[in-house]
Amino acid sequence: MKKQLAIILGMILTLFGCSQDSSGTEEFLGCSQENCILVYDGVEYITYDTTSMQRTGKISTKENDFQYRLSKYDQYITYGNSVTSEFKIMKRVNERLETIYVHPSKTEAIFPFAYVKDEPIFAVMDYNGDKQKFIGLFHLKKNQLEQLPTKQNEKTKKIFGIGISANDQMYTLLHEDGVQNLYKTNINLSKFELIAKDVTQNLSTLYGDVCYMKDQTLYCGKQVLTKLQPKTVLAWVVGDQYILEVDDIGNYEVRAIKDKQLLLSGNKFIGFDEKSSEVRIYSEGKMEKLGD
Repeated sequence: MKKQLAIILGMILTLFGCSQDSSGTEEFLGCSQENCILVYDGVEYITYDTTSMQRTGKISTKENDFQYRLSKYDQYITYGNSVTSEFKIMKRVNERLETIYVHPSKTEAIFPFAYVKDEPIFAVMDYNGDKQKFIGLFHLKKNQLEQLPTKQNEKTKKIFGIGISANDQMYTLLHEDGVQNLYKTNINLSKFELIAKDVTQNLSTLYGDVCYMKDQTLYCGKQVLTKLQPKTVLAWVVGDQYILEVDDIGNYEVRAIKDKQLLLSGNKFIGFDEKSSEVRIYSEGKMEKLGD
């Protein structure tokens, strides 16, 4: 399944492109100059100049290195290689990322899974050989991973590391019969409620519901939020007020959830950030803000 994640990440990289520059060191990665911020492009963190409004590099030039974060929560991210693993957890400090934990296993990957009571929860997966195995959920305790007590059942065997949370409600994707099915679950993984079958991987949230794409429609929970444009390949709810759509060549639109009014549009999309009700959209040559 890690190979499937790598393929999907590679498709996003092909869509939006990347720079071959880098900055920082192994322990601290990110910005080292003024007018520089970190922007997450859906695959990895890139450095972005707020004066020229252009990407200036990415935090790693190593092939197949990626970073993983949860939308709305980027204080802790995981960083690893889709081929060699070598995963670690990093903490965001302003516009830099600091390594706080290096995983000793070379066959395991770590993914941000949820935030419960403001605590980051991570999923650990084992990729020894061609098979993937869910090891369990972990939290950080004194910069070390400590496993949480969880059930082992037929559903947990199908978890492949993708999760999200909203208002302490937890959701995860399971690989079943060749597709990704979305479930609501709990901290000890004892309950699984099917939300939707055969959904895409880019998840977001609206208050306590999980939002996802299916059949060119954006759903939140089991309710239709909006029909998407024909060429939309990525869609999120951002800031609990807006719908962000990106097409297959990097054109984007932002609409209000309330009345579907078009608020922003542009091309050469790079990424977005959301802090509470404030949303920032980054593209080549443009940096836009919505909300407070």
